[in-house]
This record gives sequence, C-alpha cells and structure tokens, in this order.
Amino acid sequence: MIDTNMIKQARYMYSDGANLFQSVDGLTYNSIGSLQSGITANDMQVIKIYDYYYFIGTLALFKTKDFTNYTSIDISEIASSDYSKISHLRLFADANNQYHISYTATNSDNTSAIYVADFNIANDTIANAYQEVTVSDSYTDAHIICLNNKYFMFLEDNRIFVSDNYLNNYTELATNINNGTNSYTEPFCLVAGDYLYLYAVKNNTDLVYRVARKVNPIIWSNEAKIVGLSKVGGFWFNDALYSTLPETPSLEDTFDPVVIVKALHVNQKAILSCLLWDTFQVQWSQNSTYQLQLTAYDDRSISYALLQSETSIFFNDQEYIIKTCEPDYSAGVNTKQITATHVYNEIQYVRQYSTRTGTLTYSVADVLAFYLDNNSNNIGFTYQVYGDFAKQQITDLGNNSGKDMLSQILSTWTNAIIFPDNRQINVYTPDAFSKNFGRRIDYLNNTQEVKMTMDSTSITNKVYCIGKTKENSTDNSTTEYYFQPFFVSDQNSINNWGLHPMDDINDERFTDANSMKTYAQGQLKTEPALSVEVTYKTNEVPLAGETRHIKVNDDYETDVTVIGFTWYPFSGANQTVLEFDNLPASILNTQALINNRIRDVELIAQKALNQATTATVNYISDADPNNNNTVRVGDLWTRKLEGGDT
Repeated sequence: MIDTNMIKQARYMYSDGANLFQSVDGLTYNSIGSLQSGITANDMQVIKIYDYYYFIGTLALFKTKDFTNYTSIDISEIASSDYSKISHLRLFADANNQYHISYTATNSDNTSAIYVADFNIANDTIANAYQEVTVSDSYTDAHIICLNNKYFMFLEDNRIFVSDNYLNNYTELATNINNGTNSYTEPFCLVAGDYLYLYAVKNNTDLVYRVARKVNPIIWSNEAKIVGLSKVGGFWFNDALYSTLPETPSLEDTFDPVVIVKALHVNQKAILSCLLWDTFQVQWSQNSTYQLQLTAYDDRSISYALLQSETSIFFNDQEYIIKTCEPDYSAGVNTKQITATHVYNEIQYVRQYSTRTGTLTYSVADVLAFYLDNNSNNIGFTYQVYGDFAKQQITDLGNNSGKDMLSQILSTWTNAIIFPDNRQINVYTPDAFSKNFGRRIDYLNNTQEVKMTMDSTSITNKVYCIGKTKENSTDNSTTEYYFQPFFVSDQNSINNWGLHPMDDINDERFTDANSMKTYAQGQLKTEPALSVEVTYKTNEVPLAGETRHIKVNDDYETDVTVIGFTWYPFSGANQTVLEFDNLPASILNTQALINNRIRDVELIAQKALNQATTATVNYISDADPNNNNTVRVGDLWTRKLEGGDT
C-alpha cells in the first residue's frame, strides 16, 4: 500500500514502472512502495493531469487518483500491425492544453522515426496515430514539451530542437552542452516550477541530469549523477512546494552615473558634485560586505555639507547610509573620507521581542515572516525567497534582532545567499542566485591578472555521527539510540590530503542513519579551498552571482561564480576586481600539470639526444666523461674542447 500523503508532501517523485520513489532535493531518491501487479510497464513515464496520475510505458497506459484504484486505457490505436519496435511513449500538452503522445516506431521499410498521436483526456481515447515528426536528422527517444508557445524536443546525446509546431520545422538550439562526447539516451525533461531538469542515461550505466532556468534553456548546469536510480522513468514535481525564481537581470553594461545625497530627517537632496572620481568604489562580498567608499573635497557645495553620519547616498538604484565620516584638513585642502553601508544593514535595528519556544520546523519564509510580518518595528523591511529550501528545525526562535534573524537563516540553511534590494531582503538558493550569459574570462585577453589562493586549513574528511537518543524509563545509566553512532569519511580525501577529523555531529533531529549519513557527507570539506581573484582590463559593471567560464593558459579551466567584487564606476585608472567562489583544488589538475612538465622536459632531452647522436662533433656527458655520444635522458652535455685537455 502506497501512502498518498507521502506523495503530496514530497517535492520530487519518480517511478521506474514497478516502484515509486520520493526525493527532497531531486538528487537522492528513496523507495516508498511498489505499484500494483499488472500496472508495470517498460520505459515508464508518470504525468499528473488535473486530479489523475497517468502512467504510460511501452504499449501500456493507466491512470489513478489514489495509487490504489487504477483504470487501464486502450492504446491499441498505436499498436498497429504496420509498425514495430514501438517505444519511448511520452505524454505532452500543446499550447492549447490539448494532450498528445509521442513515441518511436519502425515502419515496414525498417526505418525508425518519431510519431505523435492525439489523446483526449475527457474520454481517454487516442486518435490520429502515426503523425510523423520531421527533424533534420534521424533520431529516436524524443521527449517534447511546450514552453511559452514553443515546442522543445529533447533527443539523444543531449540534442535540443525548437519549433513553433510540434510536428515539423524544428531547428537545433546551440547550448553549452558538449554533445556527442558521451552516449546519452532516453532523454526526459521535467518542468519543475521555474526550472528544467534534463534526465538521460549516460553510457548505458548512469542516470544523470542537468538543470536550466525555464526562461533560458540554452545554458545548462554541469551534469550530476542521480543517487538510488538506474534508468530514466517517470519524474514529476509538486509545484505547491516550490518557490519562485527571480527575473533574469539585464546584461547591459551601463548604470546611472548620478550620485545623490540626502540628509537625515530633512528632505534636502543634492547631486554629489565634489567627488574625487577615482576614489569612488562599491564593494560587495557574498553574505558579508556591501558598502561604498569615496573621498570628497570641499567645493563649497551643499552636497559636501550634507556628507555627515547617517546621511543617505543613492547610487545605481541602491541606498547606502554613511557610517564613517573622516574630515581631513591638510595644506589648505579640506576633504572627507566616507564609508557608507548598504541600507539593508539597518535590519539590525529590527527587534522581535516574542519567542517561539521549543524545537519547531520552519521554512526560510516562516523565519522572515515571524520577524517582519505584523511587526510595527520592521522599519519598512520586506522579503522574498527564491529557490527551493527544505524545511529545518530551529529551537527557541526570536527575542533578538533582525541581524540575528539573518544569522539564523545562514547557519540553518548553509547554502543560502542573501542579496538585498534596498530594504527588501532576498534569500536565494545558489542555483536561483546564479545567472549565466555565456561570458568568458580569458587571461591576457580581457583580464590582466588572475590570482589564486589554495587554503587547506578547512579540510575535514572524517566525522563521528550521533543521532537522537531514546527515552529509557527503566535504566537511566544506559543510553539508547535510534541507530548506533557511526563514522562517515571520505577515503579519497584522506588518501590525497591526510586525515582531518572534524568535531562530532551530535544532532537530535536524526532518527534515521541514512539521513544522517547524507547530512554528514554534506558537512565534510574534502579538498583545499581554491579562491580566485580576477582583475579586468576595464572597470566593467559587475554582476553578483554571474557564472563565467575562465581559462588561464593550459593550466586552469572551469566555470566560476562571482561572490564578491570591487567596482570603480567612474575611474579610468582602477579596474573592476571580481572574486569567485571557493573551488575544489582538483580543478587545477596538479598531477596532470606535473606530468605535462615532465613530458616537455623529455621532449627537450630527446631533441638534444637526436642532435648529439647525429653530430660530427663529440660531446661529453657529465655522467660518463669517457663515453662520447652515448646519450641518456637526464645527462648534461658539453662540447669537447679541441686541441687541448678535456
């Protein structure tokens, strides 16, 4: 018996045609039960249409509301005697919300093609079978979806085609997926809120997926392997448990150059005209610094007089509040050194005097709402959550400040990113925050310096895990656990970097050993952190969270995401500096670099060997001075002096 409540509460569901699985992150799946006998089919897809779940596989179609009572639907219209090898049946909706079934079949000429039949969900009937889909090459295993009145066809080898008509006129999309380097079959694209999940079987062994934003199906993430599943089946998503994505920002390399100052408690505003332009800089570091700094000179203007503590500075649609003002009188020139922090830092003055006692389960939005909704002391702060955060337990929430609230969010959801828009607190998952426009960083092309720092102090590769204890009413001297404490370790990390144990994880939330193991593995830091700082040749406008492809000679190539910047918008002398996320040290391919250097040296030695063995002049080896022209790699060679002692 399958518990339908588990299905309603799960974010991701999957069926392989025989069993049902659920997942909270779309990456790791656990079985929750088996389908009824007789419901199974090969190459199964599951799709929810209104109140029904439809299971469609190789010449089999069922529907159910409760996973207990199933209705079999006649699919003989597709099972034609004129066609064979019918497979990869997929249900999809068109732009008018009419449903169709796509599938692969082989005709009497032994030619395989993709076909579509119409499916009427009102009476569960199939019509107009074997409408052939025309695409430039011969493909099978297609999955068609409709996005914004366009039809996207996902094919083998991660090829993606698009058309205004689901039957013809398809053209291939130029994506960032490297097609053809591996064998990818059985594609399946899941629309999950604002995301697209592209699943495929790689090399007939691994089930992998990539993720893209629904508004930009050209840029996809690196592939990741699904844990607990071995083949493409039916994936579906519970949109009721999903948070939205932000709008894609503009890529325009422009900004409003006007800087305005406004004094506290008065409406006096002025354009800041007394700037030393090269000193004006904006600094941002993820979940840390957000401020601007400048130096102004006394030009007798009202704007210079307004530069005082707690004055607001408005630049590029954001407000900053002066916290440090340092007047300097020197050689008859008066200046002020200003540091102004982003207005979101004022959240430290929000107070929540109430406390929710006990250990309770919260979403990120629940925490924000507790501090900011219906609070007369919220001083104008609002909030928005972007992405899909799992709920977590927090003990005794409240009785502190808004700054403590943000710290609580960051410590509870360790992947959270806070990036404000004035007094709106925006909390993002990493994939919701990142944006990829396909831009590159090429050393000595558009970048004058790339600096890397490798830090091994944070490595942790072994931890002792202790879960929830049971209450023992008979023997208080004995501690009983829901599962025995155990170690989690990463042997590859230990082999590469030595043993680095971390503090024990003692967490009463866990009553299941597998769940705690998954959590503990996520806490390990198995490689040294590699930080990257890039100085551009220009003072281009930085974009927080942008992912770029970076290449430094032949030594280093990967994708990196902006987690900090220093920007000089008005300077012709100071270039934009970007900081990128901590990366695993393995991307440097250190051993490969060493091997390349060894091969280079061997080639040089081989050239010397070839020259020495074919020369008419005798050379002397440092290893064996009496043995002329017997060349060995690694020897040092000198030309013999003629007419004298050697």
